[in-house]
Amino acid sequence: MTQNIIHIIKTGKVSLITGLIMLLLVLNSTPAMSADTDEGFDHFTTGFPLTGRHELTECSGCHLAGQFKGTPMECTLCHNQSRAPGKHPQHIMSSNICDDCHTTYSWRGARFDHSDVIGSCDSCHNNSIALGKSPSHILSTAACEDCHNTITFNRVGRVDHNAVIGTCSSCHNGVTASGKHSAHIVTNDQCDSCHNTNAWSNARFDHSNITGTCSSCHNGVTATGKHPAHIQTTAECDNCHNTNTWLGAGFDHSNITGTCNSCHNGSTATGKTPGHFITTLDCVRCHNTNQWTPTLTFTHDSPDYPGDHRTATQCLDCHTTNNQTIAWPFTAYRPDCAGCHANDYEQGEHKKIESPETLYTVSELRDCSGACHLYTDSTLTTIKEFRTNEHRSNGADW
Repeated sequence: MTQNIIHIIKTGKVSLITGLIMLLLVLNSTPAMSADTDEGFDHFTTGFPLTGRHELTECSGCHLAGQFKGTPMECTLCHNQSRAPGKHPQHIMSSNICDDCHTTYSWRGARFDHSDVIGSCDSCHNNSIALGKSPSHILSTAACEDCHNTITFNRVGRVDHNAVIGTCSSCHNGVTASGKHSAHIVTNDQCDSCHNTNAWSNARFDHSNITGTCSSCHNGVTATGKHPAHIQTTAECDNCHNTNTWLGAGFDHSNITGTCNSCHNGSTATGKTPGHFITTLDCVRCHNTNQWTPTLTFTHDSPDYPGDHRTATQCLDCHTTNNQTIAWPFTAYRPDCAGCHANDYEQGEHKKIESPETLYTVSELRDCSGACHLYTDSTLTTIKEFRTNEHRSNGADW
């Protein structure tokens, strides 16, 4: 270069002064040029050792216009799309510390440090830039970090149900997550009708969608069942009870298997009043389940019962002590009419046919209604009062 400038001066192509100035400029720039091209320069002494692709980069690629002093040493101050290529438009939102993920050897195959990511998870984990939700992922918001961590997607440590937007059973199906166990009550209700996301136990209960029978749950094991003093019945609970309260039950007698007095004992339910007829018979012999009064007509089935009277005889006409057991006036004649009516017997009116004249005893004619007396109405008028010798002798139609 120096020889060329001297030649120009000698040929008179430039003035002597101009030529000298050009020569001085060249001479003054010679040390810098030699430093820039010195292959033995140790870049480590600058505090920025050259590694990877930086070793192959021309000095002028970083030291623009021959400027060495003040050259930036941070990635983004150089890789800013001006000095060198920087982040492309699709780059994930992150801090500007490139070497947290990238190396000087290659941009690709970066190791990933989530600590410098400032965008949302789904801005990268969208199955385009990086792996996103699988087709079988539960329905949820896009906030991956609500359940996952940056170490691994598998083995989720916690589930934030506030981020779940699907139904309970879409996850709690026994596959994705724990579902109903084999002993769970039969229901088509969603889990959150009874359970909450803090605990499965101590569930509040909504009966509205229970499809099983009451006793399938209220059996004393799964839920409270009949207590030891409960009336005997095969009926389902909802025949009498409702799901708001056990008390104040509406009662259906149709499926009661026990006796009336097993419940109507004055304790479990209303029983006999103090003046009630004294009897060991069950309530149903006189009453029905629609009403207690008036009492139904009672049908006697005791062998001591002498037969129906044709009068409007009241119970107390015979049961004078208001007791099931009758105090027979004439016990020897029970259960015939004479057991009560022996005092009404008039021996002189009852003659035998035999001669000399003899009279029937009350014992012989103890069954008054079977012997002679037939009553047709409530006036106690006797149609055939007695059979006389005359009647017997002439064969009268009596």
